[in-house]
Amino acid sequence: MNYLQDSLQKLGLSDKTAAIYLALLELGEASIIGIATKTGIKRTTVYNLLPEMLRDGLVASGIKKRKKIYFVEDVNHLTRRVEQKSHLTNMLLPELSKRHNMLGGKPRVTFYEGVGGMKQLYQNTLDSFGPTGGEILSYTGLEDFYLLMPLEYYRWYVAERVKRKIKLRAIAYDTRAARDWQAQSQKDLREVKITSSANFKFNADTEIYTNKVALISYRENFMGVIIESKEISDMQRSAFEIMWSALP
Repeated sequence: MNYLQDSLQKLGLSDKTAAIYLALLELGEASIIGIATKTGIKRTTVYNLLPEMLRDGLVASGIKKRKKIYFVEDVNHLTRRVEQKSHLTNMLLPELSKRHNMLGGKPRVTFYEGVGGMKQLYQNTLDSFGPTGGEILSYTGLEDFYLLMPLEYYRWYVAERVKRKIKLRAIAYDTRAARDWQAQSQKDLREVKITSSANFKFNADTEIYTNKVALISYRENFMGVIIESKEISDMQRSAFEIMWSALP
């Protein structure tokens, strides 16, 4: 595909329509057979596409020696085509924005399953931050995480989080894994508070970040969900801070 055909496709023409248009510019005029020969497109396809091109004003037709021929009458039609689309877009934008804002208050919920799905979910906890980094708040059941997620992925994730300047504050139940986390906190840009209270024993994870809350279940089909909602994330963030301040 040459750059002209590629550019025409960016203006909204299909690949075959663009090829026919360029062929007619080169040939000056041609019959359906001539267009098919020049472009390598099947005659039946050319036959089916030309009526639409005629309606759109891309080509014109006439009779020459008792044969129907096609030609490009005015290349400036492309400019008018772009202007018309731009005008239509400008007319639609206020209404589209209004409808988008109407839906803006509704939480967006995305589900993930299995190891592959969890990798996508955890990737979202990284990609949701800009270049200046940020903070993730987490209630975590570490031992279940280690049982199901590959160790090499965990190491990559921590290194990537640190590289992106994303701090983690976590509340974890008192296990060996939690104490290992706590011991490596400074290196891993992490702050961990540990609880031995039975009321705070977690068999799942909650990740609170930006305007999102991720919930991960390790024991029930290994699935997770991301809820994108400022209202819900603010509520969960407040609950986390209350528990965080209550722990030594």
